[in-house]
Amino acid sequence: MSNKRKITSYFDATCCTSKRSVSADEQISKITNIVTENQVVDLVTVDLNVHDIGSYINSTLTDADRYLILKDVWIPPATFPFPLLDCNAKRGLKFKHHWLNAYKWLAYSEKYQGAFCKYCVVFSTNGGIGGQKLGTLVLEAFTNYKKAIEVFKKHANLEYHKTALLKSDNFLNVYLNKSSSIINRIDSERMKQIEENRKRLIPIIECVMLCGQQEIALRGHRDYGPICFSSESNENEGNFRAILKYKAKDIDYMKTYLETGSKNKYISNRTQNEIIETCGDIILKKIVQIVNKSGFFSVLVDETTDVSVKEQLTLCVRYLSGSGENVSMNESFLKFIEVQSLTGENLATVILNGLNACGIDCNNMVGQGYDGASNMSGHLKGVQTIIRETYPKALYVHCVAHSLNLAVSKASNILPIRNCLGVVEKIYCFFNSPKRQNVLLNTIEESDLDPKVKSLKRLCATRWVQRYEAVNDFIELFKFVVVSLETISSWKDTSATDATILIKALDSEFLVSLQVVNILFSYSLPLCKLLQSKGIDLKEAIDLAGDNVTILKNLRSNINTEFNQMFKKAQKMAEFLDFDIKIKRINKRQIYRDNSIIRNDGSTPDSEEYFRVSICVPYIDFFISQLEERFLAHRSIFKGFQCLFSNDFELEGFEELVNFYLSTDIETVKAELNLWKTKLSRIGKSPRTGLDAIKFCRRELFPNVFDLLQIFCTLPVSTATPERMFSCLKRLKTYLRNSMVESRLNGLATMAVHRGVINITSNEVLDELAKKNKKIDLLI
Repeated sequence: MSNKRKITSYFDATCCTSKRSVSADEQISKITNIVTENQVVDLVTVDLNVHDIGSYINSTLTDADRYLILKDVWIPPATFPFPLLDCNAKRGLKFKHHWLNAYKWLAYSEKYQGAFCKYCVVFSTNGGIGGQKLGTLVLEAFTNYKKAIEVFKKHANLEYHKTALLKSDNFLNVYLNKSSSIINRIDSERMKQIEENRKRLIPIIECVMLCGQQEIALRGHRDYGPICFSSESNENEGNFRAILKYKAKDIDYMKTYLETGSKNKYISNRTQNEIIETCGDIILKKIVQIVNKSGFFSVLVDETTDVSVKEQLTLCVRYLSGSGENVSMNESFLKFIEVQSLTGENLATVILNGLNACGIDCNNMVGQGYDGASNMSGHLKGVQTIIRETYPKALYVHCVAHSLNLAVSKASNILPIRNCLGVVEKIYCFFNSPKRQNVLLNTIEESDLDPKVKSLKRLCATRWVQRYEAVNDFIELFKFVVVSLETISSWKDTSATDATILIKALDSEFLVSLQVVNILFSYSLPLCKLLQSKGIDLKEAIDLAGDNVTILKNLRSNINTEFNQMFKKAQKMAEFLDFDIKIKRINKRQIYRDNSIIRNDGSTPDSEEYFRVSICVPYIDFFISQLEERFLAHRSIFKGFQCLFSNDFELEGFEELVNFYLSTDIETVKAELNLWKTKLSRIGKSPRTGLDAIKFCRRELFPNVFDLLQIFCTLPVSTATPERMFSCLKRLKTYLRNSMVESRLNGLATMAVHRGVINITSNEVLDELAKKNKKIDLLI
């Protein structure tokens, strides 16, 4: 039975609502990518858990496979819904989770829906007396749960089972270097060769790790053959060989070998790739161990195009680590995954396969963090919907940083604001040439002022809040920009015409809009930066957004005074341009700007009142409404958790929360909640964040409250971490290294991203290399 099948019914909606358990075969579905007539239909497959013992039945096992089965085989969680098989339907018997604790050699296979003896699967080749064939618990899954205890006790006393236990103990001692293998004890020359090889490989591993951690490209023009130590050689052999050559000067035996070796299998590309992949695997394994130990995690995903025009999906996880006062929030990068299709179905499959391939138990997934793209957030065929059909507890949270960005973007669609930002962008593009930039720099140098900035910034195309710096720098350099435009307007080329047009664009409406934009963006920028931090949770994010709304409402209520300050600044800029701020000419029918406002006494408003009513007030009102609307969904998610942070006893939404996440009796959880609130009242604490609350919540006393707090802290807030990985991807996969394979890319990325967070040694890498079926022909 294969662990991959064509997808036929993977995301069946009934798997969320039905109380019966979902088997591995039922978790496989068919995803077809509808393409054009000239393209073929692409069938996608879903990987089952790679640590499922059923994946190793009737297959050739490597030493790494044997070690994984013995020490890291998949164990279903206590809440796992074991299926009711047809053979046990009459009695209603299912596999019991406590059997796994009672019989340590027992392992459950989701693939075969039955039990196996992990020691006999690895080491038993034939049966007992007479060499009879092996059957249940070894080659076939045990499913007759009526006789489970009887069969388990009998199997524990079989001779081939006891022999398998002894073999496994000896294997683990050799595999973990606690003792030498028999062949090494007999052959002393073999041991001598191994020691020699390991001594030569350690400096090479250290050089690869140094390049990987510092994001230094390894390869050069010539990356094969012996290393040339001659001072006359000017050939670029690459950073890796240069560092190794420098290191070998102090190691005589290394210099002799590197200089005389004909093939240099120690420093070949194949050896490099083996070391890079092994370093990445070790770091990834350590991260996965922490994630699985934490109990709950959320997946964070974003996608970008690399330099070779391949779609790369960045897979990250958010989880808690540590305990007590040392508990901390983490967002860790796992891997880049190349994707062929950006449909919701295909991306959901890629995400689940990526998590399973890393060894993460998806049953512990409680959150999904994506941007607002339809293929990710769609309610019908979006990634979040498809994943929730299989893992209904994995709530989707729209990235709050994206929500803020969308709020600012939507509010900035007001015509005067949009025109103002357009003019700022045009002026930046105009000065974005050496000749015109020199005019601006000369103007700054010849003046008596000393501005902090010397050049204009481009308006960020995607992050609207980041436009504050561009607008602020433009205001600071405004006088120099105007003088430079006037200078260029006297030239006798096309630049003069463009400069004249840009000067004409600096009218009253532009100047007022510029001041309004600068003030509004200045309030949003601190919020944007805070929402991108790793340690923030939904409560703090919602509170910060609420504070921002409160400030904007205060600004709105005191709009006359506040706008008067903006208007005075705009007037100073207008004086420099030798004109007064005035209302534009009004026609009988206005389409693209506001009509004149008629007061009660029949008089027309002055320019300050006109621009306040036509630009500032609508912009602030629209901005406030957008913030409240965008963060409304996040408030609904937080609603059930609210009572965990306050001393009041409002339980609105709490019962629904308990029924959704916990399998405990609601009355028990309510009693525990009352005790938790009593403790909060006694110690005078009102936790500001979930992380603050969980630091003084003892799991032994409040197990259910602790789980809910951990789930709340784990829920995603933003996708800033996956987006930060885009910068790493650009540094690693460059124009000259655009054909890098995925395994090498992920190894280098893992070493670079987790530098200083997860430390590994060269001996650790060497030991891991020795456990693998190596592509390089070396005894280590």
